[in-house]
Amino acid sequence: MRRNPRPRFTGLALGAMLVALTIVLAACGSSSSKPSSTGSTTAPTAKTKIVVGQKDFAGAVLLSQLYGQALAAKNFDVSYKNLGPTEVTYKALKDGSIDLYGEYQGTLLTYLGGTPSGDAAQVNADVQAKVAADKVKASSASKALDVNGFYVTKDTATKYHLSKLSDLTAVAPQLVFGGPPECETRPLCLGSTEKQLYNLKFKTVKKLDAGGPITTKALQEGSIDVGLLFTGSSVIDPSFQLLTDDKGLQPADDAIAVWRTAVESPALDAVIDAVNAKLDTAAYNEMALKIFNDKEDPPAVARTWLSDNGLT
Repeated sequence: MRRNPRPRFTGLALGAMLVALTIVLAACGSSSSKPSSTGSTTAPTAKTKIVVGQKDFAGAVLLSQLYGQALAAKNFDVSYKNLGPTEVTYKALKDGSIDLYGEYQGTLLTYLGGTPSGDAAQVNADVQAKVAADKVKASSASKALDVNGFYVTKDTATKYHLSKLSDLTAVAPQLVFGGPPECETRPLCLGSTEKQLYNLKFKTVKKLDAGGPITTKALQEGSIDVGLLFTGSSVIDPSFQLLTDDKGLQPADDAIAVWRTAVESPALDAVIDAVNAKLDTAAYNEMALKIFNDKEDPPAVARTWLSDNGLT
């Protein structure tokens, strides 16, 4: 029996087959590259590199970890850089040394020459306007509030009849103050605005730490009489008394993220907004104290909260 002869293709037929095959392959490729049906908030297909800066105290490190880890979970390539206070960290953002970091909107507005108030929405709008000139964007405000607090021991409060900041004016020349190294030049601490509102002229001003254990210990031991601590992220000893800010010096210092417009994307916006929507003062305070007081690892604390809230 004769075998069936092999089919013979003319040049025209072979060309037609190759064209058809090319069309099929192209169609297959295009179907796999279509954007996700979830729209513009999906993560980038190629990892975008983001360098996240971290300010130098527990609450601020926590914020940067929350934003950074949430971005990493959405396919951003995230690394971290430890820096210092706003004066250092914002400058690093402007010059491109970092791309994003966690900040406090009242503090940032003051640093940029604005005049913050207790109105969180207005402070946020003013921050947005200020940072735009630096090719920077600020997020909407979270509900996590952390402000400067002037604390004394209850014994000191009783001795000098102190309940509010204006009570300090008459007795400040007899007292020693301790707080962050930059406090003397900060308008929300002992800078010019403070002197205008309360005219506090202490006998001695000691440069200690940013709402940290050195200031806390100094107040406990009596080497300072008045200490500057952070209401939402410092360890507040039960023997301490917060003096009421009766003239409204402290602004709406809600936690925010700020980033360079060069790394701006709908995906980045969506991640930051999702974190801020769930971050309030109670959650922020609990996490900050785990880091500050219980010495827990900041990345681990942030990771647990993000997971519990469906953000990773």
